[in-house]
Amino acid sequence: MPQPYPQQGYGPPVVIDVGKANGRKAIIGSVVAGVIGLIALVSGLAGAVDGGAGIGIVVIIIGILFLLPAIFTIARRNTVFRQQLLVFEANGVRWDDPRGAPWAVPWTELAAVSISKHSPKQIGPESLSDKLAGAASDKIAGERAHVRLDLFPADPGFAGRHPERAHLWERQGVRNGYRLPLGGNVKFIPLIAGAMGRFAPSIYRGVNATEGMMGLS
Repeated sequence: MPQPYPQQGYGPPVVIDVGKANGRKAIIGSVVAGVIGLIALVSGLAGAVDGGAGIGIVVIIIGILFLLPAIFTIARRNTVFRQQLLVFEANGVRWDDPRGAPWAVPWTELAAVSISKHSPKQIGPESLSDKLAGAASDKIAGERAHVRLDLFPADPGFAGRHPERAHLWERQGVRNGYRLPLGGNVKFIPLIAGAMGRFAPSIYRGVNATEGMMGLS
């Protein structure tokens, strides 16, 4: 696991708890969808829906669909709620992910750092469960947008020195750089901007806001 850099008197590190924030959003979405799903499922099974057996079956199916996000969150709880820290400090930036793929990069090895904020557009009909759960999640947890940290190497030898970051190379459409997805919490943006302004203002390139369909693998 990459080791933290020695401090050089530029203030304490800025630590962003990505895992905790994304886990909280997953809980909110799952609880909202789960409550709606349970109400629909119980109503359908109890025959408390007007329109006969056919409508009751449809309501039961809708209830099951609403329950799927909660089931998925529970099934993948070890992944959804694992520790993931993005740390900015005097000599560089690092990703602390003990059960994933941690890495650390000095500022001197980077030519530029920017933030990508992508607001996806819905193409085609959006399911009722997505609309309701999404609206409730937005109300409680804030705006939905894909936030990514983009890092661009200063020299061609970067890839050879940092093979642990190969999975981030040109990810999700970034060109000639590494992209770290940070989930849908736009509150990360001012924290990252402030950290870059403190530790590496000369290579910070600001926020690149986009909208539409884009690869999110």
